[in-house]
Amino acid sequence: MQETRNAFGTFLRSLAEGMATQQDWRRFTIAHYHDPTLEAARIELVRASQHESEMPTESSKVQDLASEIDRRFSS
Repeated sequence: MQETRNAFGTFLRSLAEGMATQQDWRRFTIAHYHDPTLEAARIELVRASQHESEMPTESSKVQDLASEIDRRFSS
């Protein structure tokens, strides 16, 4: 479980920095998580991306949200 959290945290940081790829996006947002915290974060990211005209990895709204979620994970 910790390995999954670490990988998701790395994804959040790369997304927030504009470095995540579409492959990363699919890997981390299509999967469903048993960890309720990760699943809530996944849902939040997907919802934020739904009405964006840009690819999710290029959306400043999604990048800002990823940064916010990463801060929550770190506290």
